[in-house]
Amino acid sequence: MKKHKRKLSILATGADIKSRFCVFKDGEIFVSQAFGNLENPDNFRRFKDEFFSKKIKPDIVAYDLHPAYFSSRFAIDLKAPKGIAVQHHHAHIASMMFEKNIKHKVIGVAFDGTGYGSDGNFWGGEFLCVDAGGFRRIAHFDYMKLPGGEAAITEPWRIAFSILYSFFGEEVFKEDLWLLRILSRKNYRIIIKMLENNINTILTSSVGRLFDAVSSILWICKKINFEAQPAIKLEKAATKNRDNEAYDFDIIEKSKLFIIGYKNLFRGIILDLKKSVSKEVIARRFHNSLANLIDTMLKKIYEREKVKDVILSGGVFQNRLLYGLVEKKIKESGFNLLGSQKMPVNDLGICYGQLYVALNGNNPFNVF
Repeated sequence: MKKHKRKLSILATGADIKSRFCVFKDGEIFVSQAFGNLENPDNFRRFKDEFFSKKIKPDIVAYDLHPAYFSSRFAIDLKAPKGIAVQHHHAHIASMMFEKNIKHKVIGVAFDGTGYGSDGNFWGGEFLCVDAGGFRRIAHFDYMKLPGGEAAITEPWRIAFSILYSFFGEEVFKEDLWLLRILSRKNYRIIIKMLENNINTILTSSVGRLFDAVSSILWICKKINFEAQPAIKLEKAATKNRDNEAYDFDIIEKSKLFIIGYKNLFRGIILDLKKSVSKEVIARRFHNSLANLIDTMLKKIYEREKVKDVILSGGVFQNRLLYGLVEKKIKESGFNLLGSQKMPVNDLGICYGQLYVALNGNNPFNVF
């Protein structure tokens, strides 16, 4: 239990896939067990049973911005005097701020699978400026299309094909890639039609999906059998060598927002495949590229915001290789990494971030 002075009853319902809620009451914090994915009826039942067993009527309910989350709908149905919808990646960074009682401005790097964004798209590759008053999105990865929506998450070759086709068009079929041999050309035409006409596609800036695409192109992971399998396999392959080379990302600025493109990244990967560079080396270069990119972006952001304190959060940073590469590089550049030994970087930490926003009594979309 953590003690706080304010006499207020707050429920933070967390996320859905790695679900956990927390309750603030009488200056103390209760943290629930982990329930797993709330799409499972038994998990959702246990979630509700544990909350109602506490016999709490919250003054404030904080929940994920995603309108279809079970945890969000549950929060809204409670009809508390005040409800606060907290953007997913804001909550990721705020969870670390909660643990360390940070109120000043930090740069948050939030990389994960997906989280509902304030523009209605699915975020997951975000650079945010955060303080106790709210957050601003400073930079993000360019949106990619996921043909088939959720199907693309379980069949990552769809993501890889979508990205390659968006950059290279019909020329992509000249490449000798296994993902171009899964279907007949006629069926690829159906996917192209989906992409070109935005049929059953969603947009995401997710770095988690970027891992899926690279893993698929390298034939490291063809189909997902468990969560984060492509990323886990890609990290494992990358740890088998210490190659120091990296690919380039494309960074452009639009209306004071940095957009991170990855055409040169995939061009470099395809070129290495043609040179018969091993998939282990390419996997390592991809990790190196992300570490370089984060360091470069932090330097650009510092020029504008004059902030040196950095928080890394989101499920992608469970990747020990990537976290270590980033930690070393940004510390050498003079940034202060505000890490944590206790707060989960994955969605189990979301409820803490929601609580942080609620305790500070601010609209999460405030701009400072």
